[in-house]
Amino acid sequence: MAGAWRIGLLCGALLLAAACADPARERFERAEREFLSQKMEAALAGYRHIARDHPQSRYAPAALLRQGDLYGGYYRNFPAALEAYESLVYNYPRASEAPRALLRTAEIHLLQYLDPSSAAKELERIRKEFPRFEGEDETLFLLARAYGAAGEDERQAAALAELTERFPKSARAAEGRWMLAYALLGQRRYADADREFRKLLYLAADRESKRQARWGMAQSLEGMGDFQGAIAQYEALRGEWGDPAYVEEKIGRLKSRLRNP
Repeated sequence: MAGAWRIGLLCGALLLAAACADPARERFERAEREFLSQKMEAALAGYRHIARDHPQSRYAPAALLRQGDLYGGYYRNFPAALEAYESLVYNYPRASEAPRALLRTAEIHLLQYLDPSSAAKELERIRKEFPRFEGEDETLFLLARAYGAAGEDERQAAALAELTERFPKSARAAEGRWMLAYALLGQRRYADADREFRKLLYLAADRESKRQARWGMAQSLEGMGDFQGAIAQYEALRGEWGDPAYVEEKIGRLKSRLRNP
């Protein structure tokens, strides 16, 4: 009797384990292993299987995100990538993967289709609907690029200022500081540009960054009409800049302007 009871208990446990098995999870984990093994076609088939045959699974949004990333990043099939991302956002609007899908959509619009207006629309949607998105620094950086490409200088500067203020330690903030400084210089907002380049000089950890910051300061001061200050920065670049003759030419031209205002 005891042996029969143990056999019955074992059978019951096996039946329970089978009932609790999650085929979507198993398929997703297999697809992940295939992806890591560079078996891209098999991985893509697995992700598509989950999204198609297990739409109620908690793995379906992640599978759609992976599907879009494979189409866009590996196969360079951007229409198919957009379709996967749009399906994710439409069918799982509150999933944690949804803002990432919108970010990828914006990247494709901006970098592949050269459509900054559509990119900005998707990015603003992330900011509105997902205020706690962990990739908000990336969102702001891409938004600044989109606004810059669309010629919306004020919005670009505002996005970059928010990026550097809210996420000072982010790698994107470091890139954003340079983008902001050069954007202000391009807009002929020389005093603002000079302030940003001075910040960059203070933060610079390598010689190349220091050279770039000094060059930006020199151009900003020159634009402001502070020729003496600009000369001082150009002189600090003697022997440091890649084109010494051009630096000497700049110094000579500005000294001539000081002598003959």
